[in-house]
Formats: sequence, C-alpha cells, structure tokens
Amino acid sequence: MPRCSSVRVLTLSVLVVGAGGHARVCLEILEGSGWVVSGCLSSDASAIPGLPVPVLGLDSELEDRISGGAADVFVAIGDNTVRMEIGRRVLAAGGRLVTAVSPHAVVSASAVLGAGSVVMPGAVINAGSVLGMLVIVNTNATVDHDSLLEDGTHVAPGACLAGGVHAGAGTLIGIGANVLPGTQIGERSIVAAGAVVTGNVDVGVTVGGVPARVIRSGTGPL
Repeated sequence: MPRCSSVRVLTLSVLVVGAGGHARVCLEILEGSGWVVSGCLSSDASAIPGLPVPVLGLDSELEDRISGGAADVFVAIGDNTVRMEIGRRVLAAGGRLVTAVSPHAVVSASAVLGAGSVVMPGAVINAGSVLGMLVIVNTNATVDHDSLLEDGTHVAPGACLAGGVHAGAGTLIGIGANVLPGTQIGERSIVAAGAVVTGNVDVGVTVGGVPARVIRSGTGPL
C-alpha cells in the first residue's frame, strides 16, 4: 500500500491595520472568507476589549511589516481620510490591499469592487455598480444598479443609494440616508444621518434634512 505523502496546505494570511469596533467586524468577515488574520496594528498599540487577535505593534511599523513578508493588508479604519492615507502607504511599500465581502451580503456578478473595499453583512450591491478603492458599504446599506462610489467612500449602515448615483472620492453617506436616482455627490462631502438627497451635492459640503440642504461648507483633504 503506497504511503501518503505530506501535503502542504497554503493559508491566506492578512495583516489588519486598525483595532477598533470597525476592525472587529472586518475581522469576522475576513475569517469567514478563509483569511487567517496574523494580527493588527494600531496608532497606539491598543485595541478595544475582546479583540480576538493580538495587536502586533504600531501602524507606523506598517512598511517594515510589509517588507518582512506581510504583503496582504486590510485597512480596517472608518475614517475616510486616514483609511486612504494608510492604503496609499500599503501600495507604495509593495503590499496588496485585501477586499472583504461578508457571506451575508448580496453582490451582483456584474458589480466591480475595488481593492481594499469591504461589503458588510446585509448590504446589497446591485448590477453594474462600481466601487473604487477602499470603499466601505456598511451593514444593511443598499447600492442600486449602475452606481459609482469613488475611492474612500463610506456608505453607513442602512443608507440607501438608488440607481445611477455617483459619490465622489471620500464621501460619507450617513446612517439611514436616502439618495435619489442619478444624484451626483461631490467628493469629500457628507450626507447627514437620515437625510433625503433629492438633488446634486457640491464638493466638500455637509447636507442634512428632508429634503437635504447644505448645513455646513468645507471639509478636510482626502
């Protein structure tokens, strides 16, 4: 009887940047997708209580970790500007941005997800929609057909984007907000929680209310 040869099982190991509540949700999605999380980096080497993986050090060590072999990285930070900054560092250091999709999300086969993006449980990405790099589509959010979310956009829990919406880079669509079909939202703009957006939104403003109106001008750089 022939002897069984040893079989090497390859594991997908990912380093996570971030150790807060958003990271905790992302860890479950990554592990549910077959990734083994080696650990986290954070800004101060601390983590929320109960984080199921170790904090390995500071996020300032990111480039050294990548050069040491931790090539696959997931950026689990909710702040759009910080997430984009760290994502650029990953790519500049030769790392790869991992994309995470919850098994409890619905993503059309014709949708395109950019590197480093995450689609949370209960979220829906419908036909023909395109997500840029490092986009968050949070819990139970809906992105309907033929929408475009540019790099660093965050669609918060329960928000609903109708068909053909174009959200510029670094946009934040707040919890439970609704955006009507074909609306264009300027980059770095914020749609407040519960707002109903019925018309286009300028660059770098905050809108809120029903219907949504400008309530503040000026946001920081992405």
